[in-house]
Amino acid sequence: MNFAKFFNEFPVIETKSVRLRKLRLEDAQQLVDYYSNENVYRYLDWYGPETLERSYEVINMWNEGYDEGWIIRFAVADKETDTIIGTIFLSEFEGKRADIGYELSENYWRRGIMSEAVQEVLSLGFNQLGLTRIQAFVTGENIASKEMLEKFNFKEEGFLRKFETHNVTDEIRDMFIYGLLNIEFK
Repeated sequence: MNFAKFFNEFPVIETKSVRLRKLRLEDAQQLVDYYSNENVYRYLDWYGPETLERSYEVINMWNEGYDEGWIIRFAVADKETDTIIGTIFLSEFEGKRADIGYELSENYWRRGIMSEAVQEVLSLGFNQLGLTRIQAFVTGENIASKEMLEKFNFKEEGFLRKFETHNVTDEIRDMFIYGLLNIEFK
């Protein structure tokens, strides 16, 4: 996806609680801090950056991915402190389809923050990027993520047996695929 076609620069989106913005190298320590929590990385396919150096590499990779058109990954930053507390992204662009993914520091769970971020990223995907479908892959145990997707009218479309291998543990996981069409987005 050529994001320059849609944006002059990386978009910044304000919600009631957070600012979605480009990741910066100054965010590296916060990434290490919240990814180090097992409750955060439990349902992901990796542990996240475990060192400051690796965090710099990951931030640079995601920002280069934006320039190359394969991912738009936002820092989810506290509006008052500008400290990042999570990320949210669209990636795997294929035609008019993309995947959505996200994670949030456990200190900020159950406050509606990720719902605010998901609402805005879905709106960006459908209304600005012109996507017709956004999909998500979720482990069976990640009940909170499934419930949030269903809140946005995502439909469970299938069960994928032994679909994903965790990059660190080599654990092979079953996944569910959820999909949302632009005509179903509210």
